[in-house]
Amino acid sequence: MRDLLGPAQAGAALNSAEEDLVQTIGQTAQKREEVGVSRQTMDALAAIGWLAGNANAATYRERAEQLAMADASVWFCWLQHQSPLALLKGSGNSALQQRWLAALQGGRALGATAFAHLRRPGHPNPIAHHCSNGWLLNGRLDWVTSWDLADVVSVQLRTSAQLDAEVLAVLIELKTKSKCPEGLTAEAPLALMAMGGTWSRPVRLERCLIQEESVISVVPIQSWQAADQRKTRFANPAAFGLIRAALGDLHQQAESRHMLCWHQQLNALAKEAANLRHACYTAADDPSQLSDPEHHKLRAAALELAQRCCRTALLSHGGAGMRAGHASGRRLREAMFLQVQALIPPVQNYLIQGEG
Repeated sequence: MRDLLGPAQAGAALNSAEEDLVQTIGQTAQKREEVGVSRQTMDALAAIGWLAGNANAATYRERAEQLAMADASVWFCWLQHQSPLALLKGSGNSALQQRWLAALQGGRALGATAFAHLRRPGHPNPIAHHCSNGWLLNGRLDWVTSWDLADVVSVQLRTSAQLDAEVLAVLIELKTKSKCPEGLTAEAPLALMAMGGTWSRPVRLERCLIQEESVISVVPIQSWQAADQRKTRFANPAAFGLIRAALGDLHQQAESRHMLCWHQQLNALAKEAANLRHACYTAADDPSQLSDPEHHKLRAAALELAQRCCRTALLSHGGAGMRAGHASGRRLREAMFLQVQALIPPVQNYLIQGEG
């Protein structure tokens, strides 16, 4: 399938081994949605260095786009790995770093994460209480992606039910599922409209004891929120991966059916996408040039364009696009998933009001 956009920045193009792996992932995406992302797929990404977490901004974006273009479920599992890796890099717990950091960077261990509940308004849930030998965790994690794949999961939660309670980050080892901490129960994988292959499970915490040696950090909630808001104001590169895949699909349909009007629509969408991607990444590289509302509007525009491109590609297939397992339908559902994932209120408002 032709890639009408190509890499956004010079020096970000893939080498032959990377291209081969991404192509293989794309060819088997439908099976993966049915049976789940395999550890072998994540190990293959580790083998080409994509789990190390040391890529510059341009390379990181290209990898995210390529994975989302091939299979957004793999992209999402890959993304989960980045969070415990980044937390460990910034941790003051040197013993925990020595135990897990090199393994996560080398891909010998795979990470998952849970922190989206910290964005919810109202009283904290779940919460942790300090005790004589560590922390007792209570509550529910509604969504932990990569649970069945991961060796460790970083969990961030509040240290009390108070609105100003600090954020505790701990690393829970899942290397041997039979040795999960007592009081931690993973429920059945979620039946999802999209990204069903990501092994996403709810997890219950009932007086789950985590030793002090597993604590990554404790930070003020205000600091956590400020850092989260800085990250979530930028456009998601995965949106442009879906755009690239959808445009390639539409190009293939326009060529095979000799539809001039589709070519015209394709050219207009490709131009819009190239301009928007340039604007989004320029803004992310120099955030001070735009206000937060302007950043939010760019993020919303990328999400909206991804859905529009995926919808157009599906329509080009006519009735065939409605068949279960059709790649165009899968991408449209993935584009909708991106509109929900990590969606902060300002971006949500733009999308609902149609002002993205």
